[in-house]
Amino acid sequence: MRKLFHNFFSHQALFYGLFNQAGKNIVEMSELLTGVMDTGSAEEREPLYRQINALEETGDDITHKVYLGLDKVYFTPFNRKDIHILTSAIDDVADNIHEASGRMQLYHIEEFFPAIREMVNYIRLSCIEIQKLICKLNKTGDTSVMIDSCRRIKEYEHQTDLIYYYALANLFANEKDAITLIKHRDILSSLEASVNKCKNVTDAIEIIVLNGI
Repeated sequence: MRKLFHNFFSHQALFYGLFNQAGKNIVEMSELLTGVMDTGSAEEREPLYRQINALEETGDDITHKVYLGLDKVYFTPFNRKDIHILTSAIDDVADNIHEASGRMQLYHIEEFFPAIREMVNYIRLSCIEIQKLICKLNKTGDTSVMIDSCRRIKEYEHQTDLIYYYALANLFANEKDAITLIKHRDILSSLEASVNKCKNVTDAIEIIVLNGI
């Protein structure tokens, strides 16, 4: 019996630890992307892009470890399907931040107009809230606080959508150069998708909370 309880708690620590790593990873990626916005020189941006690339690989490694854990571990802290959905959702956030960063780097964007900066900030704020949510997953009695964080992320997603559609309309109305238009459209699309993926994380966490963890 003692061994049974030991396995249960050690397996809980394994999954919560990996979720915490994944949460910290996307926060760091979002902060690096914010750093790109605050850096005026293309040369100074290159190390930031490389760090984002490296962290995306770190996120893939964390995701792989969670999936391996699901295959090997009998005791899980909550439903296996929910663990898989949450892990995939966090990985999607990392992938989309990486995609946005990659497009900025590939297209050699020199100036970022205000809509891009605002959307990057909402990505950062959303990732910070996700990390807070993850830290509360293994605690009881904090469900109302967690639901508030979920609502906050959904509001960030709503505001980002408004910025995205307005920026897109403005781009098509005023940008005369087709190549520049396509570049900025692609970046806007990746940023908007990043915040949408953050919302998907909250949807997964809400289900876990409603199921009583």
